[in-house]
Amino acid sequence: MALRKPETPGTPVLHFSSIYRGTLVALGLSLILSTLAGLCYYFTSLSENTMPWAAAIILFLSVAIGGAYAAKRAGTKGLFNGLGVGVATFILIWILVGFFLPGNVLFMGALGKLTLTLVAGGLGGTLGVGLAS
Repeated sequence: MALRKPETPGTPVLHFSSIYRGTLVALGLSLILSTLAGLCYYFTSLSENTMPWAAAIILFLSVAIGGAYAAKRAGTKGLFNGLGVGVATFILIWILVGFFLPGNVLFMGALGKLTLTLVAGGLGGTLGVGLAS
């Protein structure tokens, strides 16, 4: 096991450029995976009843990989940087959904997606710091 160098006292908790790039990775991966899932649903006989599960898995994987990327890039404080990616991704998706699909937003649905992105971001951030060392 490799030893990490000790942190300097002035190290910031959040590395904003890493969170920004991790969020872009999460959104890009989410777009690619959503497109592939849409093509699979269109060209195969997959039941559309599985679509909410597929969307949740795509969101979870995208945010986890984005959080891991951000934490690996930052090198420290993986949980906080991963959570930053989760929150930023949730806010951007919420804004885009509100812009393109105006209407009532269900509180429980939004709370569930927030929880999903926070768990995925935290898990991905923790794994990302492990990959960085």
